[in-house]
Amino acid sequence: MFKNSSATNLGIILAILGVVLFSAKAVIVKLAYQYKIDYLTLLLFRMVFSFPFYLVIALWKKPAQPEIIKRIDWFWLFFFGFIGYYLASLFDFMGLQYIKAGLERIILFVYPTIVVLISWLVFKKKLNTNQLIALLITYAGVIVAFWDEIGLKGEDAILGGFFDFIKCYYLCVLPCG
Repeated sequence: MFKNSSATNLGIILAILGVVLFSAKAVIVKLAYQYKIDYLTLLLFRMVFSFPFYLVIALWKKPAQPEIIKRIDWFWLFFFGFIGYYLASLFDFMGLQYIKAGLERIILFVYPTIVVLISWLVFKKKLNTNQLIALLITYAGVIVAFWDEIGLKGEDAILGGFFDFIKCYYLCVLPCG
């Protein structure tokens, strides 16, 4: 079935590791908030610690013909990379001040539904019955999960949910440029 099973297995392992580490980030941020660290300081630490990894990847995957890439292209690449990474992380860290890590993950996983809604609103793509039912079930589930948080934290939960929803929306719109 697969021509190179060792490469496939490595890919599966890396994908699982990526999901686990990506999900663990919210838990680590919530643990850090117990020490009265503000979201900007945490964001600074995240960016400082991740910069060497991005630098190594950039040097490793440098373009074969860099002369083809214009200066303005480098500018836009840096601009959207920095702004995209910074703003998405900023909204994420701001939201995590107010809501649980689990609820943040639930809100983040509505990302595909936002893409469907943008396609419907902006590109006038029709929603079929299955998509409509899926949207209704998804948002009903988010409301049920969110309702408990509102009971525990009140308006702070609404603010945290808003920040995380903005992060989701931002992640959907930015790639569209």
